[in-house]
Amino acid sequence: MAPTTSAQPDDMNQTHREGEPLAKRRRTALACSACRARKSRCDPPMGDHSSISTVRQIQDEVHVDGVNGEDPGSDDTKTDGLALGFVDEPTTEFYGESSSIAFTRCLLEAMSLDLTAKRTKTKSPCNENGFVECNIAPVSQQQSVMESPKDQPSSPMTLVSETEMDSLLDIYFNDYGSLFPFLHEPTFRDTYNDYKASGFVKARRGWLGVLTMTFAMATHINQNGKVSAKHRFRRSHVLFQRAVSLCSELSVRTVSLDIVQYLLLAVLYLQGTQMPVQMWTMHGMLVRTATALGLHSEQAAQGLHPIQQEIRRRTWLTIYCLDRILSVTWGRPPAIPDEYIVVKLPSPWVTMTETTTHHSNAGDIHTAFFDATVRLLQVVGRSLATQYGQNLGPGDQKIDESTAIHAASTMRQDLRRWTSSLPSCLDLYETGSDVHLQNDNTISNRLRIILTLRYHFVNILIHRPLLCTILRYLTLLGSPTGRPLPYRIQLAVAEAHECIVSAEKTIEVVHAVINAPYPSHTRLDVWFFTLFHVLNSALVILGRSVLEQHAVYINDNATQSSVQDSLNQAVESLDKLDKDNHVVYDCARFIARLSQPQSDQVAKQDSLGNGCIADTGSEELTDEQLWSTVGLSSLPDPDMVPLPRGELFGHSFGGLSLSLDQLSSTY
Repeated sequence: MAPTTSAQPDDMNQTHREGEPLAKRRRTALACSACRARKSRCDPPMGDHSSISTVRQIQDEVHVDGVNGEDPGSDDTKTDGLALGFVDEPTTEFYGESSSIAFTRCLLEAMSLDLTAKRTKTKSPCNENGFVECNIAPVSQQQSVMESPKDQPSSPMTLVSETEMDSLLDIYFNDYGSLFPFLHEPTFRDTYNDYKASGFVKARRGWLGVLTMTFAMATHINQNGKVSAKHRFRRSHVLFQRAVSLCSELSVRTVSLDIVQYLLLAVLYLQGTQMPVQMWTMHGMLVRTATALGLHSEQAAQGLHPIQQEIRRRTWLTIYCLDRILSVTWGRPPAIPDEYIVVKLPSPWVTMTETTTHHSNAGDIHTAFFDATVRLLQVVGRSLATQYGQNLGPGDQKIDESTAIHAASTMRQDLRRWTSSLPSCLDLYETGSDVHLQNDNTISNRLRIILTLRYHFVNILIHRPLLCTILRYLTLLGSPTGRPLPYRIQLAVAEAHECIVSAEKTIEVVHAVINAPYPSHTRLDVWFFTLFHVLNSALVILGRSVLEQHAVYINDNATQSSVQDSLNQAVESLDKLDKDNHVVYDCARFIARLSQPQSDQVAKQDSLGNGCIADTGSEELTDEQLWSTVGLSSLPDPDMVPLPRGELFGHSFGGLSLSLDQLSSTY
């Protein structure tokens, strides 16, 4: 039967012809709202229904913007459902009792004792368990050191000039490499010279990462010449990025000594930056990789050359020292228990051709210094266990005053035994005047000064819980005017005297070195460790001022400096510590602000509390940007300090934030 023809819809221009297939109805892609409601065709597309063309035009514009524009996730504006948008994710970090933020919390509560009754308390971002919730810096969120930055300024295979490489290598081994000597300099230089002669054509990728990281460290801490800190930070971060680009992928799929040393140098470098989250993450990788390689075991190194055995041993001991430093600074449980240190303590290097000990006097003293550092940090480990509960947080049973006093006394005896075991070439300085009299620039003098500062830091760590006990007592019960202190609090005051004296001597020694004719950086530790020691000591001195205000601490020592003198020395020392280093300068201003007379602070608080805050035009600095630099977190309560939040963290610290992302992009 012949097919019948049928009428096509009106929108067709021609009718169906016999023998041809039926044409499908072409549907209008978009219809106006009125036509959709009537379920009828929307024809013509122009004229009365011009909204259709408008919708199509908008769709085309959105498509073009999506192709040619930037990642919508980086736009701060709200999305309209056409793309995913991301917001800054908050992070909750734990800061235990050994951290400086825990002591700062006690200190600021006691300092604001007279003002808390007059002010309305706001909700604190810190709870009683030591957690701090805050938004971390944008650089820490958007840029991870575990992957190559998007704005890599140059190829990771690009090396600096040979002259600069030789200079940076000398700086590293003469400075930081002598304080933690886990790299064997002759072996490392031989490998470096061999690769340099061949143009680094067949160099191991992991070893190149170690080499580049030593360049980054040397650039970061080098205070020779007239180069500003800002330029050093910019240049060192470029080198750090190159090392990360070389080894970031390799470090997650390879276990080798090169990778362990790369991670170790990376964590040491990050200590002097404002990237605490990355530092803590890489430290965890470092410990896991080192144990996977067997550095914690003497048995795993059997059959190797004595130099290789010593390199593995020193690398593991340096990781242990770093773990104790980070555990104390951030108040978190250590990753390496003391029971895991079963390897031998450092011994002098041997030659490549002999198995008998052969070393120079310089190697002698550096080995002795490293040995003393390891044993001192073992004292720190025991203090963390007995006095701070391994930073695991408050348990069901709180330590009473008697137990705390006994623990401090025991640890003090342990510290004195360490002092008596030091060789004569590393004897500690008693006072800053002794440092001034011993006005020489020898290696021995520098190591003695550094070891003296480390000793006083440990002494502060041991006795600071008792100072916190007194400050909490004053915070809860107020000034004991007219009534005697409880006997256990009196004993705590006597023990806390050791903490205060060590803080004063720390500032005194640094001040004497800073004002000596020789450059201070040739006689002190690297700048960020010196900053850490001075700032922590200044906080203890401020604690002493609180005790004196309540007539709890009586200065009966004629040689003891006044509170204001010590704080002035701390501020002066930080002002001269580095050139154009805004982190150091802002910490100095922070100490100066808190050291103002209490009456001036109260007057300023009354005037500023009415809303009369001067606008200097600078942006407000977040808590995290200030405290993360020195191992602290945000303040537990803006109302704790006798200064308003805007005054403390606003205009005075506008230059503190150092965006490494911006520095590297402008290099």
